[in-house]
This record gives sequence, structure tokens and C-alpha cells, in this order.
Amino acid sequence: MSESNDASRLDKLAYELELAKQTEQQAKDHRLSIEQQLSEVVGVKDEGSHTLKGAYYKVTTSSGYTRTLDEKKWDEVKSRIPEAVANNLVRTKTELNIKQLKSLQSLDPAQYNIVAEAVTTKPKKVSIKFERLEGDQ
Repeated sequence: MSESNDASRLDKLAYELELAKQTEQQAKDHRLSIEQQLSEVVGVKDEGSHTLKGAYYKVTTSSGYTRTLDEKKWDEVKSRIPEAVANNLVRTKTELNIKQLKSLQSLDPAQYNIVAEAVTTKPKKVSIKFERLEGDQ
């Protein structure tokens, strides 16, 4: 295949992807508009669920709050409540430091192999980025 054929195929596929993303965005915007209208019809509680039944559909709205912890402030206030209460309120999550894992892999393969026994590795979905070149149409 010649370079011009490759470029032509590339441009065709990138254009198709651009159209698909536009269609996807329009569908998303339409869905969000319908969800907003349904929320107005059904009603929404501050926190929890609310259900309304029609002749053909039952629609439930659910809402709530995302709560995050300011760790610095938590360190300041946790001593003012009983330790048992504090320990039940805040959990510590163990997570992998990927940068350090990759460094260990290249610097000390033997230790990496030990650690790798406890690590599950799965491939990510391939990401495709495109940009329309306005002057080259």
C-alpha cells in the first residue's frame, strides 16, 4: 500500500470517528435532557430514592452527596472524638504505586518477580485521539 493510500484511509477513518463522536455527544445531550425532565416529573429527594409509576414505566430517581475527607483537617480533629469512633469512620486504602513498581522492575527484577505475584496486570483499552486539521481539507 502506498503512503497516499495509507493517508487516505487514515483520514477516512479519522473522519468517521469524528462523526461518531459528534453523534455520541448529541445522543448524550439528548439523554441528559430527558433525565432532567424525568427528574422534574418524578421528583428528587436530597438523599435517597423516589419512585413514580406510570401505566407502562416505573421511574426511580436517586440522589445523594459525594463526601471526601480533608486528611490534614482530619488529623487535627480526630483526637477530639473517641478513638473507636474515629477508627470506624475513616478507612485506609492500600494502593499500588505504579511508578515505583516500574522502577523496581528495571532496577531489581528478582524483587519485582516476588511483588508481581501479588499484582494483577490487565491491558487497558487503546485510546485514540484525533484532531481536525482545518487548513488541510
